[in-house]
Amino acid sequence: MANPMKGQIKVKLGDKEYNARLTIDAIMQIEDAVGCGIIKLASRMADADIRMSDVVTVLLHALRGGGKDFQESDVKKIVQNTGIVESTAAMSSLIVQTLSTSDEAVEGKKKG
Repeated sequence: MANPMKGQIKVKLGDKEYNARLTIDAIMQIEDAVGCGIIKLASRMADADIRMSDVVTVLLHALRGGGKDFQESDVKKIVQNTGIVESTAAMSSLIVQTLSTSDEAVEGKKKG
């Protein structure tokens, strides 16, 4: 079961739901792998400038953060079975939810 208080998010890929979580370490690894910051990656998503390697990288680290020891080949298989559009949408939703949750937490601390 996903725990939103810990930044865990449910991600639906195909007919399965997975726990996912983008930790700070995972975000740093994603940034290194894709060659840009997470905010820039979100901006690229809005411009439809996403590569499949970006999708696999984000999902790999998010699913690992959700508590499972996925390998890149596992995620590629999930993406293949799920489809490019649905996998990309899941990755986009994951990043948006992660950034939104982080922003809301920061705003809450500023107000309090």
